[in-house]
Amino acid sequence: MQYIVLMEFIPGLTQIWVARLQPEDPIYVFDNLEECEAKAAELQAADETGRLYRASEVDATVTY
Repeated sequence: MQYIVLMEFIPGLTQIWVARLQPEDPIYVFDNLEECEAKAAELQAADETGRLYRASEVDATVTY
């Protein structure tokens, strides 16, 4: 199982979650949940917009 960091597309609206905002942004994928959750927390703490981040299982049917 792999895990990916997702973020709110629009800060404060939890309906749309994305892996990156711009095509040049990195996509963070991990083989274990703890590392993914730690990266999500790190990114959220550094984000000045108040955007939320979360760890999610990679869905093979979705293009990130």
